[in-house]
Amino acid sequence: MNYEHIKSVVLVVLVFTSILLTLSIWNYQPNLETIEDDYVHEVSIGETREVADLIKPSKVLFHDGDRHFGTTNENEINNIMNELQGWTFNEPKNISNTTTDKEFDRLMYGDNKLKLVFPTFIPFYTINTLWSFNNQKVPNAVFDRVVISRMNTRDKRTIVYFVSTNERLVFESQVSSATLGTFKRNYSNQALKWDVYLSKQLGDNRQLFLPEGSPSLMRYKYYPDDIDTLKFKDALFTDPSIVKKGTKTNGEEYTDGSSLMKVLHKNKKIEYVNPAQEAVRSGALHTLIDKSINFVNEHSGWTDQYRLFEAIPGSPQISYRLFIDGQPVFNDQGMAEIMQIWGKEQIYKYVRPYFTLNISIPSEADEVTLQDSLTAFDQVKQQPNFDIALLEDMTIGYHMRPDLQTDKILVLEPAWFYKYDGRWKELLWNEEMEDSSHGLE
Repeated sequence: MNYEHIKSVVLVVLVFTSILLTLSIWNYQPNLETIEDDYVHEVSIGETREVADLIKPSKVLFHDGDRHFGTTNENEINNIMNELQGWTFNEPKNISNTTTDKEFDRLMYGDNKLKLVFPTFIPFYTINTLWSFNNQKVPNAVFDRVVISRMNTRDKRTIVYFVSTNERLVFESQVSSATLGTFKRNYSNQALKWDVYLSKQLGDNRQLFLPEGSPSLMRYKYYPDDIDTLKFKDALFTDPSIVKKGTKTNGEEYTDGSSLMKVLHKNKKIEYVNPAQEAVRSGALHTLIDKSINFVNEHSGWTDQYRLFEAIPGSPQISYRLFIDGQPVFNDQGMAEIMQIWGKEQIYKYVRPYFTLNISIPSEADEVTLQDSLTAFDQVKQQPNFDIALLEDMTIGYHMRPDLQTDKILVLEPAWFYKYDGRWKELLWNEEMEDSSHGLE
């Protein structure tokens, strides 16, 4: 056998070997065990929401000399907030130390001022996700009022003040907007058609603005549409398959040996507690707001119209309140509030209703005229042990209660409410006054 013949044989062997290896690779099926992930569970209770859906002013005021106008209309407030999203804010400068008391009063209550009144503190880092700031530079601070002043339509510029009323902090920002002229014309014309408001002095240079006369609101009735509470069990426990159910007189309990979820049928709410995450003093407020929104979004848990209502720097607690027709809804059993308390790493406590107000009863709606604002203000001052320095706010709103005929129907009853020493209370009259010290949730 010569050399060339040997080479041919070797080449044929190599070709056949290559073919066999290729076929074996194509037909190879590894013997793998199926991995079942029992811990992945997606739950959708309602819907997800953005920051812009949840952070809104409770009212907007316009000061025109000695006249004051205001609105709580949700469409008008949304229009103003949407307009501000198109503005460009320069980095806010802290002018608190150079602002005299007289200048502060003029800034807050002076002529030609448009003021957005938020129900709680808003961090600059949070508003930075809604509005545009040059170079994304904002202070590490909070505010609860935004005052728009000195609109120069020729230069398309204006001055905006961010004010923290409790600490008397003032941040000034110059704003540019191509639509400033249109905005000024629109709000100047529209604001004079808003409800007339009266000013009441509270001391310490604070003023309270109340709608003039006797406000009227609709009384509504609803059939609450219950959410399957098993969805909350699946959403809140790490491994729902190991959760045990227990029955109580007034509801149910679910536990995985660590966390506990109570279902309270009488008040139609759930209370979830994770004892391993003890409540601790919160870090940055914007972080608390972010994770509170994300937490509910993770199980698409937003229902009805809830807004951020209480968030205090340093506190681990945050709450979102139900609003109807631009007015807050209160209930002393927590049926109109989504409340969270956070631990160091995860949520410690989560309390919320497990129903929605999707089913209204139009035939049962009727208009209710409340006591006029001055009478209501005087009644607040007659509360036992009243100290006007502790009065923070007053508003009209709704008290959620069961219908007197059947607890299957919920009634939203118009009423006056006031915030006193950090707590919201319903204003009760005459024979009710002795019980008026209870707070609302």
